[in-house]
Amino acid sequence: MNAKQIRAAITTKTAEVRSAIDKQDIEAAKKSNEELRALKESLKIAEELEQQEEEELKRQAEEQKEKEEREKNNDPEKRDKNFNREDIQYRAIGKYLLRKADNPPALTKEERASINIGNSGAILPQGFVNQLIVLTKGFPSLKQYCHVIPVTTNTGKMPISKGSTTRKLAKLATDTEMVKEMITTAPVEYAVEDYGKIYPIENSVLEDAGVDLYNGILAPDVAECSVNSENAEIIAIVKAKAVSGASGTDYKAIQKTLNKMVLPSLKKNTIILTNTSGYDYLDEITDNQGRPLLNESLAVDGGYTFKGRPIVVLDDEDLTPTTAGKIPFYIVNLFALCKFFDRKSYEIATSTEAGFTQNQTFTRVIERFDVIDGDDRCDFYIEL
Repeated sequence: MNAKQIRAAITTKTAEVRSAIDKQDIEAAKKSNEELRALKESLKIAEELEQQEEEELKRQAEEQKEKEEREKNNDPEKRDKNFNREDIQYRAIGKYLLRKADNPPALTKEERASINIGNSGAILPQGFVNQLIVLTKGFPSLKQYCHVIPVTTNTGKMPISKGSTTRKLAKLATDTEMVKEMITTAPVEYAVEDYGKIYPIENSVLEDAGVDLYNGILAPDVAECSVNSENAEIIAIVKAKAVSGASGTDYKAIQKTLNKMVLPSLKKNTIILTNTSGYDYLDEITDNQGRPLLNESLAVDGGYTFKGRPIVVLDDEDLTPTTAGKIPFYIVNLFALCKFFDRKSYEIATSTEAGFTQNQTFTRVIERFDVIDGDDRCDFYIEL
């Protein structure tokens, strides 16, 4: 018998033991109980065997996978078919941007097919954009808290529902017609803007780095500049739409705002946005038993929450208070407030003429996005 069959037999034998006890048939109860013990011992052995068999099958599968991988690496045809497409794209972009050099590297047929050439440069592959997303995780990006809407055009409209006036369903009775009411929507227009930067690069560095320059050297700086630009647009909306939160001179004003002013339907994505001074202030607060009010949480990027809401910390220069000497706090639902229209593409181009007298090549990187305000019912400002 296998483990499953033994478990079924144990269930049956247990019932026999209980039945014999109920009938006060001691001899039958003893006999059935001995058989039950034997079944339980058999179950332990069967489970151990099944575990060993499972581990052996897993080991064989791993060996087969390693064998296939070795065969693939030893076969040039298979290896070429599995070549990383992103590597081909990076190499193609590098060659394209170096095309004005004295001895420009020639693009292969596969490389020409792997990139998209725009009017003034090459469109970076999605892999480069994904890499920027990974790199920006080292910086306090506000985009991740917004409602990000991928778009493929520079302009357009998106309707936002404001619900209906009647907030209940009508109780129906015989021959009673249901209430007719339209859901009101407001169209939000977006116009994607270009955000860019020019990097002067020494030609000697360009020759040494070659096609790896764009992926290895530019990406970290582009990522940081991208986050700072996005944050600036988001913060501008937060500041423009914010209303005063609960009054108070200490952290209890934040608590009152969260408890009494934030609508239950908007609490889920609400964050507490502050600067390093605000974080330092909250970090020093303790309850009556000396326990910190900030709670550590692995579920949020910042690592800390206050009253269950993530603490998002920006630099003091990025988030300044309205009144000098005060500490700013925004209790805001960025997902509801900010509609982030993302073109998800970076265009890169170079010019050797612009930096001819300095023996430099100018590299230009452009990102496209727009941020529009939406539901501003959860955007409160407090100064402490």
